[in-house]
Amino acid sequence: MNLAQLRAQQIPVESEPRAAAPFHLLVKPIGAGCNLGCCYCYYPQRQEERTRKMDDDLLAEFIRGYIAAQPRYSREINFVWQGGEPLLAGIGFYKRALALQRRYAPPGVRISNSLQTNGTLLNDAWCRLFRQHHFILGVSLDGDREVQDAHRPDKRGGASYDAALRGIALLQRHQIDFNLLMVVHDGVADRAEAIYDHAVAIGARYLQFQPLMLEGDAPTAGYGLSAANWGRFMLAVYRRWRSRGHVGQVFVMNIEQVYAQYFTHVSPSCVHAERCGGNLVMEPDGRLYACDHLINAQHLLGHADRHTPLATLAARAAEMPFGKNKSLRRECQRCSVKSVCQGGCPAHVGEDRYNRLCAGYYAFFSALLAPLRVYPRSPQGAMQWRAAVSAAAG
Repeated sequence: MNLAQLRAQQIPVESEPRAAAPFHLLVKPIGAGCNLGCCYCYYPQRQEERTRKMDDDLLAEFIRGYIAAQPRYSREINFVWQGGEPLLAGIGFYKRALALQRRYAPPGVRISNSLQTNGTLLNDAWCRLFRQHHFILGVSLDGDREVQDAHRPDKRGGASYDAALRGIALLQRHQIDFNLLMVVHDGVADRAEAIYDHAVAIGARYLQFQPLMLEGDAPTAGYGLSAANWGRFMLAVYRRWRSRGHVGQVFVMNIEQVYAQYFTHVSPSCVHAERCGGNLVMEPDGRLYACDHLINAQHLLGHADRHTPLATLAARAAEMPFGKNKSLRRECQRCSVKSVCQGGCPAHVGEDRYNRLCAGYYAFFSALLAPLRVYPRSPQGAMQWRAAVSAAAG
């Protein structure tokens, strides 16, 4: 008996609820398991903590449920794999995940995959898989040999730079684009130009600078990031990018986000969205949290199983105060850069309800917005701006 016949006979048909809006779920298939021992790690693996890997039954239930929970109008569903070091899950794990995605993908819906790696475990087999299935890859590399080895050593305290560079070279050999992710803290605040130049020199064309998160090991290891240093670093990157004529050649996500958000009124990043709470995270045992940087009892949503549909858990996350109130703080309402900042990441908000990077964001965004403000915040304005940029570059 088919669905039409059941409806004709008015027999109730069980239907899994769908989310009101698309949501993302960052999956940690190996938890905090990692082959590096980054000094500032926000998600560290403790010595007594055994590496846990997501089992196949949970993987299958998650993929089925995640696809089923997206709105019917969705035309692309993105899976995000992170860690720890997600490659420790093994290549077979991702082959099974891909097979399950094909099994449950509705007709006309594109399934995409993003993965963040430290690059040290990459080999030809991984690269073939990523190229065949069009993975979007992020590689974590903080800078040159001195910077990388000082802040991102391996578990024994040894160097990681050469292994990471070998991984990047493999991606380039297999013609796989990647985004280079670099963590910014006070210890590198004076090296913005050198870090940018190094990234470009090794062939990276997509760059992202991540402000230090004060979770995990960072505070006890003496790491910090002041608002002044964050703003100074990003301003130096912006000026270097422009002075080297890299507009349209090297894409710095922190800069591109401002351009996109100014003209479209929509943030491509949860950090600078008016509201957040649509980027959940799942541990290898199936526990779901409302945010990757709020993995605590207060923001525990539930478990990825059939008892509570993922759409229901996503709705809970969207209604949590951290995401609803992020852009409503008093100081934001009279700020001239609110349109592209929206209060920043709630994980950077202290007990005083003030974002500790606020002044840095203000300095950076003010510089980027200055030449944009003469253009309307519309598609027509974007076209005018692009024409002016092209004319200046030509």
